[in-house]
Amino acid sequence: MIEKNITFKSYKNEDFTNALKISVSANLGWGFELFDLVVYLYVTTTIAPLFFPSSSYIASVLLFLGTLVLGYFARPIGAVFLGHFGDKIGRKSIWLVSLLGMGIATVSMGFLPTYAQVGVLATVLLIALRMSQGFFLAGEWGGGQTIVNENSPQGLRGFFSGIQQGGAALGLIFAVIANEIALYIAPGAAFSTIGWRIMFWFGAIPLAIAILTRYKIRERIVFNAEKTVKFPIVDVFKKYYKFVIVGTLLLLGNGIIYYGEIAYMPTYLGLYTKLSAASIDLAVLVTNLVWLFSSPIAGYLSDRVRSRRAWISSIFIIMIILAYPVILLLHSGYLPFVLFSGIILGLIISFQYAVIPAFLSENSDSSVRYSFIAFSINLGVALSSFGPFLGTYLSTVMKNSVLGIVILVIASSLAGFIAMMFSPRDNIDAELN
Repeated sequence: MIEKNITFKSYKNEDFTNALKISVSANLGWGFELFDLVVYLYVTTTIAPLFFPSSSYIASVLLFLGTLVLGYFARPIGAVFLGHFGDKIGRKSIWLVSLLGMGIATVSMGFLPTYAQVGVLATVLLIALRMSQGFFLAGEWGGGQTIVNENSPQGLRGFFSGIQQGGAALGLIFAVIANEIALYIAPGAAFSTIGWRIMFWFGAIPLAIAILTRYKIRERIVFNAEKTVKFPIVDVFKKYYKFVIVGTLLLLGNGIIYYGEIAYMPTYLGLYTKLSAASIDLAVLVTNLVWLFSSPIAGYLSDRVRSRRAWISSIFIIMIILAYPVILLLHSGYLPFVLFSGIILGLIISFQYAVIPAFLSENSDSSVRYSFIAFSINLGVALSSFGPFLGTYLSTVMKNSVLGIVILVIASSLAGFIAMMFSPRDNIDAELN
């Protein structure tokens, strides 16, 4: 059923403006957080041998991608800890702490010594900073989804969620800019000594912008200190354990599309095609510009269609159908085909990813919402972080870089689709409490 009465004019200017400020702030913060992680993937082929020297280049890459997984499994831990305080003392302060913690860890990566300089200590420090990134990112993403939806006018939660979720695309755009700047300052062999460090240091710029915008926002009071529970995560498992499973599998399926294809794109194209660095940057830029601008549209359309559950499920089916041709075009190494594939991927990820925060928020209450959202999404994404590793491994074992990624994407999308069949009903018309 299409709801015909939802219009932007239906809402008070003050409420709409405040929701817009918060969602844009969340977009910038989430963009910075994802920038941190994407830069890590962006420089994989350059710095893997610097921290994991091996006689085999692919072995170095696989070990390096393994640290990505370790960092992601710090996220559920961070979700429990930061979600606890987000539900106990309020959203905004924990949201700021998460952003700052992530920023410090990222910029610090640019100062790390290499294996050749300090031996295994370099590897240990890299892993420690990756785990710090994962820990603090859990509070950023979960907090952003919570505060945006709690401050969005009823009937437009999908739209404002779409703005916030578009930050993931912005993170990749930041990474492209950082890469171009680093290549300009340190071209050729210099990139392996100083260029990759510049990319991490560049993160200080979007971090400063995100902190300034976030500090000024006004949080509408949905969170109520009198409604807090002693241990929010315990109540999450008591009241929402089925939905935690659904949310985890939903983010697993969606995350494999992202980490196994879009965020992994610079590494994938660098390993399996002969595209230049500039062409790879263009492909990443086009993919994520499509995602960035289509994300709010997708969220708004889900507000109109009135069934987020059916919407999310449909995108999984579309991904299963298109997985092989899209990856085949991406693998072709022919730039027009790669760009077309990127556009399709940008649309698919945005049309599903944009809707997830509203769907999760509308099926949880304020006393545990931060903890529930943060834990579910971060556990799902932690599992999906195996995407780049498994994609590379399967491609190597099967000696077919297309089928390795395709099998991974189809299996995870199918898992997400099945999970959605057991998800709660839509609560689009519900007031968040």
